[in-house]
Amino acid sequence: MKQRFYILAILIGSLVALASCGSDNNEPPAPESPTYTIDITCALPEGLTNGTLSDVTLSLKESNTGQTSTPKATANALKVTAQVARQGLYSIELSGKLHYTDAKGNVQESQVKAYTENVTVNTAATDVAMTLYYTNDDGHTGFVLAEVFCAGSATPQGNYYYADKYFVIYNNTDHVLYADSLAIAESQFLTTQKQDYTPDLMSTDFSIKALYMIPGSGKDHPVQPGESLLICDNALNHTLANPNSWDLSKADFEWYDESTNPSITDVDNPDVPNLDRIYTSSLTLWSPHTQGFTAFALVRMGTSKEDFLANYSYDYSYTLVTPAGEFPMEGSCYRVPNSWIIDAVNLSSRDGYQWLVTSPQLDRGFTYCSEFNFDDTRFGKAVRRKVASHTSTGRATLIDTNNSTNDFEPRVKADPFHKF
Repeated sequence: MKQRFYILAILIGSLVALASCGSDNNEPPAPESPTYTIDITCALPEGLTNGTLSDVTLSLKESNTGQTSTPKATANALKVTAQVARQGLYSIELSGKLHYTDAKGNVQESQVKAYTENVTVNTAATDVAMTLYYTNDDGHTGFVLAEVFCAGSATPQGNYYYADKYFVIYNNTDHVLYADSLAIAESQFLTTQKQDYTPDLMSTDFSIKALYMIPGSGKDHPVQPGESLLICDNALNHTLANPNSWDLSKADFEWYDESTNPSITDVDNPDVPNLDRIYTSSLTLWSPHTQGFTAFALVRMGTSKEDFLANYSYDYSYTLVTPAGEFPMEGSCYRVPNSWIIDAVNLSSRDGYQWLVTSPQLDRGFTYCSEFNFDDTRFGKAVRRKVASHTSTGRATLIDTNNSTNDFEPRVKADPFHKF
């Protein structure tokens, strides 16, 4: 009897094993995780006709989740290929070495970068075009915009006060620099409203709504290492009208506008020199965007005011898309060549940001005073450049990597007399 049960047990076990093997053979293999290929075609920096890339690295940030990745990149001449594991809306930063032959036949090597935003990856292969530019990330070059205050302040009664806006320009070197012909420019386009402007000049020019220059013959305005210039809207003691503001009556420069509207006039402090107004789109007074939805640039003027106004205009068109339909639009402004720009900062609200309105060669990120659009907590807030280090004498070196997200502290308490 025991033997029969033993044989029966063996037979049942064999059948179970066979069924198990049959099941394994019939089940399809587990599907592999899909991958998405990004094929990048790189355009050479302006003026070059040949070149190949090596030592390429990519940094991708998915806009919706904020997750970053560094996929392996393969370079072939000016083509770069990488794969990502997820669909999404990406910003892409490329870094590498560019090998090229100069006009004298010498082989050269330069560090280059490229940057683009709003790349949709949702198919097996995505084609991306990027323009290379030379980079210098030594972190302490020339004049920089050290603090930007465009929000205005609020009175103790809760009223808004806009006359005390200012810029602080800092000498970030170890030698004397001259501020003659330095100018401050504000962008025509908004960082919170992306449009496809035609023609697209962003890789070569900065489209502006205002441009004001420090006068001088070349060496009239020396700035010592680690020292600053304070440039304001109205060089007045604003504490008389608003105790929450500052005494700016001893600023280095102010901007002054002759308004075409007799009911809206500017105030001039005769003891503080005025900036030269090169251009403004306003028929009354220029006031930097109070919510901080524009970019600002520090410009070294490369031509005269007369030549600029005669030869640097920019006519553009775009399609305005609204719930009511699509409407063709046209506009005009002026443009500053990127080669004139020393420093730039893109501002936005933290939650309303859509795109950069400068070439990524000038700035690859943004900073903010407003958390969201119409944020009343922005009043009295500025953006201030971070300190990299101090010398033995106490002079500060400020961070300048051409990435405002990295370089600036957002929403700091504004202080035109801050000591770095």
